[in-house]
Amino acid sequence: MGFSFPLLMKHKLLTLLLSLVCVAPSAALPLLKVRPQSSQEDKGSIDRKMEAAGLVDVCSLAPEIRLDLRYATTQNFTKQQLYKGLSRAYFQPKFAQRIAEAQRLLSKEHPGYHFVIFDASRPISVQRTMYAVVRNTPLKVYVANGDRGGRHNYGVAADLSIADAEGTLLDMGTDFDFFGEEAHTDQEARLVKEGKITKEAQRNRELLRSVMDRVGLRCYTREWWHFQEKTDMPEVRKRYKILDF
Repeated sequence: MGFSFPLLMKHKLLTLLLSLVCVAPSAALPLLKVRPQSSQEDKGSIDRKMEAAGLVDVCSLAPEIRLDLRYATTQNFTKQQLYKGLSRAYFQPKFAQRIAEAQRLLSKEHPGYHFVIFDASRPISVQRTMYAVVRNTPLKVYVANGDRGGRHNYGVAADLSIADAEGTLLDMGTDFDFFGEEAHTDQEARLVKEGKITKEAQRNRELLRSVMDRVGLRCYTREWWHFQEKTDMPEVRKRYKILDF
């Protein structure tokens, strides 16, 4: 009989959404060095709100870390510049210390390697904008609902990758913000076997997870780049305040 008409239309809709929203898998991308961040005057409005909320600029703890804040540009799944007035990556103090310790481990074991942070703490207003883009689509499973927020909105999640000494991102199989199984971490052997990611990408992901695991952070299985504390969400909501701005 083949596909029914409604099922075929759903398949076409999902294909269209993926083409519009996802960033395709890509080779390693060159990165620019982060500009100096010592001047108080160059901070934006969101920077100041993050600091007022008690969050810590992670680069003040580990200057080797580089930033590529994708939501401060249009190079993200929304195709919008969501951050206007953010130039740093902020976290809750203890979480920032974990990231800094992970960078120290990475530098010791792989001299010249450094983290590149794509996103850190995220205001709930930005979360609502992000969720509105995927609401009523199959892609909503990849974005926390803006009504309650996710770990980024409490300052305890990091989206990051690794770059080499030349500032080139390691191959992780997909770019940041790719919505699809190629970015998942629970069946990487199958993805390699099917040619959807390379063996090198699998090894690079394992390196990233290994370093982060040793500082008490775990990977979200749908996003190789997303790391969080090993606590459940109800505990996060009890322990921290949402970034309500």
